[in-house]
Amino acid sequence: MGCRSGEYRRSDRPVEAGWRAPHLVSIPLSLHGQHAPYGEVLLWQGRLRVLIATTAAVAELLLLVSEGAGESPVVPVVLVATVIYLALAVATTVLAKLGRVAAWLLPATASADVGLVFGVTIAFSAPQYFGRVLIFAFLVLHLSTFYLGQRAAVWAFGTTVVAYPLLVQQSIAIGSPLHWREELWSLAAFVVAGIVCLVEQARLRNRIQVIAKLFNRAEEGDFSGAYDESGDTRPDSITSLGRAYNRVRGQLANLVLSDPLTGCENRRGFEQSLAREVARATRAGSDISLLAIDIDHFKNVNDTLGHPAGDAALREVGALLLHAARTGDVVARTGGEEFCLVLPDTAAPGAYHLATRLCDAIREHEFQSGEHRMRLTASVGVVSQSELKGATREFADSLKARADEALYAAKRGGRDRVRVWAAAT
Repeated sequence: MGCRSGEYRRSDRPVEAGWRAPHLVSIPLSLHGQHAPYGEVLLWQGRLRVLIATTAAVAELLLLVSEGAGESPVVPVVLVATVIYLALAVATTVLAKLGRVAAWLLPATASADVGLVFGVTIAFSAPQYFGRVLIFAFLVLHLSTFYLGQRAAVWAFGTTVVAYPLLVQQSIAIGSPLHWREELWSLAAFVVAGIVCLVEQARLRNRIQVIAKLFNRAEEGDFSGAYDESGDTRPDSITSLGRAYNRVRGQLANLVLSDPLTGCENRRGFEQSLAREVARATRAGSDISLLAIDIDHFKNVNDTLGHPAGDAALREVGALLLHAARTGDVVARTGGEEFCLVLPDTAAPGAYHLATRLCDAIREHEFQSGEHRMRLTASVGVVSQSELKGATREFADSLKARADEALYAAKRGGRDRVRVWAAAT
């Protein structure tokens, strides 16, 4: 005897008096971007900047007192500039603590760091040693790239390239023993090293961000992404980290997305699979169906035979569903005795046929747990969408709601039957 249900018709509602199916409402898709937080970086670096600037100001003041303003006319100017930098460092730290970090503050901070380097070098070095500024400026460039981002590093690089020739020109104009040819060679060496640093650090930063995004997705239970090793023509420690993630992501996915009792996907895995298949069907304009299955009166099994017998029955139900599913179908246990099947590229007739076959298979199967033998039945709700196009993020939720309504109609209609959801015409 087949599973009891009315003859399938596309425009049928579940055969249940007083039951009406809701119509699907489309809601526009909205996307939201995210920016990397630099407030914490500016906060802890701000304390270091305040300490360094305070130390530099005290040293410049002592130098001014010991030599006099007439002997070192540039020192007072540098001291004033250092005090201004100190005030800016304090203000930046306060803004970071208050969470009011604007985008322009990062490159401005990097350029100010370069300015401090120039000032300290001018105050404590003879003109023939001004090349030292390029060494410290390169350090600022490297740290800016790593902590403040590519834009801030480019500003530090540009500030140095513009300011150093001006420093050399001014020094030569007042009679300092500097030669343009030698200083340009030093500047050229800084430019080459700086460009290499910018390119390599940007590449490393991007690769680290890729791995960070993979771990963020894994934290949410999404293990669909893998680290692409093909782009690493020169393998390094980051490549090793990516390979390690690829090795463990399958095991993590199995732990996070699978139901240990039945071997089916759990609710989290089901939600992700449904969203993925809806998105794929939307792109392809193909069909998709969803089955909601509930084992009838399953509480009686646990109450009369015990939970071990109930667990054994659920394992067998899961095995039946997995065996009946086709390649590409998604079988999930979404509750205690509730299961769902996502059927990609399946129109309503095919989904109805599979639901009937599953209903029959469960009824005809003899479940057993030790010496106990039992017979079970199932109620199935079916919902299908043909030639899916323009679906929103909320469409998957609507699909689940309609499948549940059809399932409840099957249970109210006497259980052990299939009901198909369809909007009223």
